[in-house]
Amino acid sequence: MFRRVDLHFHSNHSDGAFPVRDVLEIVAGGGVVFGALTDHDSISGVKEALDLSSEIGIKLIAGVEISTMYDDGEVHILGYDFDPDDAGFNDFLEARFEERTQKVRETVNKLNELGYKITFDDVMEQSPGPFVGRPNVARALLEKGYVKSFKDAFTPELIGDKGKAYVAPKGLDPEEAIKRIHMAEGWAVLAHPGLYKNKVKSGLEEIDLMKMIEWGLDGIEAYHSQHTSAQSKYYHEMARIHGLKITVGTDYHEGTYPIEIMNVPREIVIELLKMVR
Repeated sequence: MFRRVDLHFHSNHSDGAFPVRDVLEIVAGGGVVFGALTDHDSISGVKEALDLSSEIGIKLIAGVEISTMYDDGEVHILGYDFDPDDAGFNDFLEARFEERTQKVRETVNKLNELGYKITFDDVMEQSPGPFVGRPNVARALLEKGYVKSFKDAFTPELIGDKGKAYVAPKGLDPEEAIKRIHMAEGWAVLAHPGLYKNKVKSGLEEIDLMKMIEWGLDGIEAYHSQHTSAQSKYYHEMARIHGLKITVGTDYHEGTYPIEIMNVPREIVIELLKMVR
């Protein structure tokens, strides 16, 4: 089997459906030999993942996905190969995790004002772990019969980006996230730039990337399971022009592992495999 790389997947330490061991077995079963667990605003599963990696047969680096706001849209910054014992970084992420919980409480309040009778406890019941986020809100709405499918919750009427019950991440921009990752001796990558949306545009452009490069950005996740081939080609080229690392991520949470659908050039995989120590 051709060796693969996946530097973006989630466990139930954030909004993934599976425990760390299970998700690592799924990823390794897809032929991935080098990866990173990147839970949202949390590294509580990282040490377990690193400890299990040899047993499962996959090389791992520490990872995290940090939510930020940029130009009235949500941007995620991936942090890699940082020191998971860095006290300052742990304190920073614990505060971000608490803010996520408060954000969901505010979302529930907005839904209540719109006439949807769900509680925070209803949302927590949909979480397989300590994390709570919009996916759990969506499942609670589905459980209550307010939507017909999980995706139906992510609309302008409900909890989609800029939706009536959407609550944006507070108090953090990409520059700060990049700085925090660097302070923990890691490197920072822009996650799925093609999925970015604000009121006027869809997808980050070169001018946006150049701002983030000024802030110290180290790489771009050009290859993502929800990028079109045109988007992957564009962000690949942007990374090459600006001397950034090119990374690959399925962003796996649950269901069928999408590694098979990702058409990643062999040379990119080989470049990433050179990072394996």
